[in-house]
Amino acid sequence: MKSSLRLCALLLLFGLMPITSQAVLQQKLVFRAPDEGPFTQYVTAVLEEAYAKLGIKLEYIELPRVRGEQLATEGTIAGELGRTALLEEKRRDLRRVPFPLFTFDIIAIADRRDCGFCNLSKIESLAYVDGMDSITKAVTELPQEPSVVTPIDLEQVLKLLASGRVQFAFMTDFQFKSSELSDNPHLITHKLSTEVGFHYLNEEHARLIPQLTYHLQGMHESGRMQQLRVHHGIKPETPIEPIAPPEQLTVVGAIHPGLLNADGTGTLWNVAKSVFPAFTEQLNTVVSSWQRSIQLLQEGRADALIGIRSDQKIENIILSKYHIAYDDSIFLFSLEPDHEGPICISGPRFMQTLVNSERPFYRTSDSLDCFALLDMGRVSAVIDYKANLPDWTEQPYKKKKLSDPQPLFMAFPDNSRGHVLRHLFDNTMVKTPL
Repeated sequence: MKSSLRLCALLLLFGLMPITSQAVLQQKLVFRAPDEGPFTQYVTAVLEEAYAKLGIKLEYIELPRVRGEQLATEGTIAGELGRTALLEEKRRDLRRVPFPLFTFDIIAIADRRDCGFCNLSKIESLAYVDGMDSITKAVTELPQEPSVVTPIDLEQVLKLLASGRVQFAFMTDFQFKSSELSDNPHLITHKLSTEVGFHYLNEEHARLIPQLTYHLQGMHESGRMQQLRVHHGIKPETPIEPIAPPEQLTVVGAIHPGLLNADGTGTLWNVAKSVFPAFTEQLNTVVSSWQRSIQLLQEGRADALIGIRSDQKIENIILSKYHIAYDDSIFLFSLEPDHEGPICISGPRFMQTLVNSERPFYRTSDSLDCFALLDMGRVSAVIDYKANLPDWTEQPYKKKKLSDPQPLFMAFPDNSRGHVLRHLFDNTMVKTPL
């Protein structure tokens, strides 16, 4: 009798083992690890929370995109965290979770110094990560066929662009924002398309799709997804509220010989006069000092400030998407013998950040005043553009380059009206590139 009971117990134990093992396996799903960055952290946070409601934990392994796609199709890994619907055209064994998980832009990136506005109709060479279906589709829709390189990861794409071996790099907007490229003021971007990302599972796990969809929808309706966006620093785009075309606009700027002259001539004024009249009847141009120009914009007495570098860090302003010109190199001018007196600046305040010095700074409203003080020995040096050197000097100044030429932008107030004006300006610039 005892032996019969023991046999029954063993049979029951062995009979339960496959079920128990399967239950344990169902507590974990493995996916290809996404690129690092706030946006992908947000997407994985959403999915991890939704799967947790099903008692499932997510794990990630580093894989090239194409290899991950193959393993997902084979069922070696569970699926793809986020892909567009184009995936279904080539991977029939992957099932879409029918909830739009995120949207993103496909963008083209190039160096302003090489191609100015970098028109998409003149692309000669480009690089993008192999296996990105939305980009492959965008490339086939270009006006002419360029030379294309498709490395296995984003790092190699970045190196190709930085070294000048390709003219353009195509990538997602969240890849760009998470990369070192986003801090490079010389790079210009163009949006190619807006795409929707979905979560995909191998058909082996298709039974999870209804419940997963239910929980994702619930997280959206409860505001939980928005909370996660805020937590990971994903800011929504400011909606553009339509306004009536302004009857007149006032654009202010500081004198910069050749770029912005007191008589209303110069490269920058030419840009303003060719763009703003497309959406206003009257354009008023005002020339003032740097500090006065900034004050007029911040007080709402000017609608735009022309000729701003991205590193000027002015409060409560936004910059145009497209550059309007390049400034000149900035130098530190001094006389022999050098002394430890103040450094004089008449230009924007960012200039004083270009020198690592404990010396005090002395400000004037005019470049010539700074150089007069230098000649009298009242200051030890002047930070300025070479074009602002005086004609009267009898002895040459020593000069040290502090900054190479940088792109200049149009600045607008950071308010609803300013956002609309920037939108109008950028859209017009697209039609009348430099």
